[in-house]
Amino acid sequence: MGSRRQTGTGPGMSYVPGEDGVERTVAAVRAAAAGLDLPDRVAGIVAGLTAVPGEPGPRRELARRIGAELGGPALVAEDVHLAHAGALAGPGTVLCIGTGTNVLAMGAGGEYATVEGWGPALGDRGSGYAIGLAGLRAATAALDGVGPDTVLSERFPDAVGGTGLAALQRFYRDPELVARVAGFAPAVVEAAGHDAVARTICAAAVDDLVALAASAARRQPDAGPRVSWSGRLLDAGGPLLDRLGVGLGEHGLELTRPAGSSLEGGLRLLRGVAPYERVLARLRAQAGEHG
Repeated sequence: MGSRRQTGTGPGMSYVPGEDGVERTVAAVRAAAAGLDLPDRVAGIVAGLTAVPGEPGPRRELARRIGAELGGPALVAEDVHLAHAGALAGPGTVLCIGTGTNVLAMGAGGEYATVEGWGPALGDRGSGYAIGLAGLRAATAALDGVGPDTVLSERFPDAVGGTGLAALQRFYRDPELVARVAGFAPAVVEAAGHDAVARTICAAAVDDLVALAASAARRQPDAGPRVSWSGRLLDAGGPLLDRLGVGLGEHGLELTRPAGSSLEGGLRLLRGVAPYERVLARLRAQAGEHG
């Protein structure tokens, strides 16, 4: 019996004050599934979300609604669990780096520890948001003559929409402001090869990631030395990845290329492959399942 993979894309998700995000998450799933040829009965669904509801009621409702949309039993998980299962498929520590940062260390028995995930105001060290914000702030410091010159100041107007009052007001009113700030991170990473300011920002971000991985690994000693990642900022390789490998080595940790993506991780989790049985059982309990 063969297998077939289909991929659909929907809009991203971010927090909006005053809502739990269920409706917009379901709408994003619906949009991503619109072009897929779904079977009459879907055996299982797992949604790995950065904005998974923390409250039990909305979490169960989201699982129920996604299941109704796609025609099968659904589980909702934090994206870092799928990232871990995809990148490592076993014990180790994963750095889930996107707009934000989340880190999970899991041992062979399925016990795990997490660090970060504090969000842009309180944490997200080493994230796309952290790098992007540091780059934008360095650009304004250069423009004001209170910081060193940097090529980032030349890229600032395009990122923000201009330097005048009207442009800044539009920038701050943007409901996707966090994602927009994180969108400047690739420019900072690219500039790091020839710009001292950008290089310093990237080095500080990698040092934060090393510290986070080391902390998570200490909290889960049977996770072993392997550390991998999920996220496009490191996928390109280059100086960030080199510095990360060196820094991890100083803590007795070993940088390991991802074995697969979060999509593969979702399949491993749904199948209850070791060491993810406990995660699967917990997700089923949260969704109100008993099987």
